[in-house]
Amino acid sequence: MKPILETMKKVTAILFILIATNLYAQQEPNWKLGIEVSEDNLSGENYVVTSGFISGYTIGYTERNYSIGILSGFNLNERVTISSGLFFSNKNASGAIICNTCDVIPVLIKQQYLSVPVSVSYGILKSRLRPHLKLGFINNISLINELENSNEYFSSNGYFIEGFAGVSLSYKLGKNWDAEIGYNYRTAITSVYKETSVGDYTRNKLATNSLTIGIKYILK
Repeated sequence: MKPILETMKKVTAILFILIATNLYAQQEPNWKLGIEVSEDNLSGENYVVTSGFISGYTIGYTERNYSIGILSGFNLNERVTISSGLFFSNKNASGAIICNTCDVIPVLIKQQYLSVPVSVSYGILKSRLRPHLKLGFINNISLINELENSNEYFSSNGYFIEGFAGVSLSYKLGKNWDAEIGYNYRTAITSVYKETSVGDYTRNKLATNSLTIGIKYILK
């Protein structure tokens, strides 16, 4: 697993630097720069261990989550585009103490990440209204991982990778603008939390159904 992590980190760094250094290449019309926002519905994990006095928490997914950031893409040809970007991702969840002798008190689990996606998309039709298929992965670097109003901290790995597949529909707004809506299914392919042997719980199975909307400007 470690060689896979290192390889993905290197691929992400190379693609991100390549895109960042060419954002202002005004003579190249193949570059797009935009803003994307998503509503993220989490599921999958149902237990995490903390590093404090409480052994762990059950997890529910009633919180509303989102991601927002900048996304840049380069058209390899008329159909294939590679993209990367920089996002702030909110992945909060609700929780409750695992305890046989105490009252169950709901607790907000605060989880925020700096996310760097890398993806490839394929445009199915050559038209103003255009469907796309997408595949990629997302590097998530933990910014906050704690319980609200508590000194308890989760046994987070601090960094995890999601793989995703999705579809989108873009519409050309004039000469230089594209608007796009889409859906992505994301799943953790490395561990979000450190493994635990407490109870019969599903661990490190975080999944996300993500609805996206964005707008992109074609650089000239």
